[in-house]
Amino acid sequence: MPTKLNFARDVQGYNAEAPPFSTNTYSATLAAGTASSITIPGDVPVWYMTVKVQPTGWVWISRTAAASVPAGGTFAANSAEMAPGTLEFRRTVYMGDVISFLSPNTTADVEVSLFAVGYS
Repeated sequence: MPTKLNFARDVQGYNAEAPPFSTNTYSATLAAGTASSITIPGDVPVWYMTVKVQPTGWVWISRTAAASVPAGGTFAANSAEMAPGTLEFRRTVYMGDVISFLSPNTTADVEVSLFAVGYS
């Protein structure tokens, strides 16, 4: 059973981002330049994804194609987004999406947690 995204309320009654521990959590140690991917489960149509990267790592993430790192010193279109290890990367994803991860670091520990937000 997927963990529902359910924000808690603070003492003033406002939403506070404090989701429960997810039952859909994945982790991997990425090797430099080697892409790895996960497929979003199909039991719920819409998911809230959080990605955490070790503090010294960088990871490029793509939902539409294999993740790639920038090549060269000029701006070019890229389907991947950068997730530095100092921030938590959050996105909405959909069942069946294949999320690709790639790191330029020697290694990078990555954790992905999914929370169900859409039900059929």
